[in-house]
Amino acid sequence: MDTTDIRQQAAKFKKSRSNLLIVVVFTSINLLLTAFKAGVYLLFSATVPQLAFSLGSALAEETQNNAVLVVGLIAAVAVIMLYLVCWVLSNRYRSFMLVALILFIADCLVFAFLAVFAEFEVSYLLDIAFHVWILVYLINGVRSWAKLRGVSAEDFAVALQPPVTVPPLSGDVPQNIGSEGGYVNTDTAFQVRHDDKDGKILISAEYKGLQISMKRSRGLTELIVNGYVHAEIAGTFESKYTLSATVQNARIEGKYNSSFLRVYLYADGNLIAKKLRIV
Repeated sequence: MDTTDIRQQAAKFKKSRSNLLIVVVFTSINLLLTAFKAGVYLLFSATVPQLAFSLGSALAEETQNNAVLVVGLIAAVAVIMLYLVCWVLSNRYRSFMLVALILFIADCLVFAFLAVFAEFEVSYLLDIAFHVWILVYLINGVRSWAKLRGVSAEDFAVALQPPVTVPPLSGDVPQNIGSEGGYVNTDTAFQVRHDDKDGKILISAEYKGLQISMKRSRGLTELIVNGYVHAEIAGTFESKYTLSATVQNARIEGKYNSSFLRVYLYADGNLIAKKLRIV
């Protein structure tokens, strides 16, 4: 799967999570509306939480026992929390989208049972349309999860960010690159810029007075020498990649190999640092 496919599947998964969050929010609002007997309800709401509270409320009035109402409320909140947990954890553990789908299929079955045995109302058509809508998005989310199972959570997050492009340069390219800004990398014609200090250092080393590091920042992997970014790559979907630059006559290379999950730093052909990649 190439970068474009990963981005497409990641976008579909993101839409699925957004719809799951809508279910959580609207179901919570409907629970409050039911509790205050507002007489209205919102679409994009799960059936089971509202049913649990309504049953608890009805039984409490019939038996004059408020404990039953509390049990119904707890059950309703517990179901909503299950959806919320699935939404939160699916950002890191995408398999929780499957858990959310199973929960919502159960909700659809409960709604179908009520619709069949209760007196039909026109409003049921809107509820049916909503349940189908959410089902489609959750199914798409599970399909995307299945296709992205080999992609790490970190790289998945990178895929959701817009790709970074470097504008073409015009004019002569300076050959003498130092640690000052305003130069370009003669290896790749990349415009050298000052490091903004944000991000996570993957590996670092010192070589002949040069402070060298590779860093993850805003969806980029950057090669930094003496506080300046000399090369970068958007995302880390390739099985292998190399960032290189020539700084003060020293040939610097930062390499990543997914087969061994290691990051390497080379200077003038010599290995100066290696580290197991932190996923």
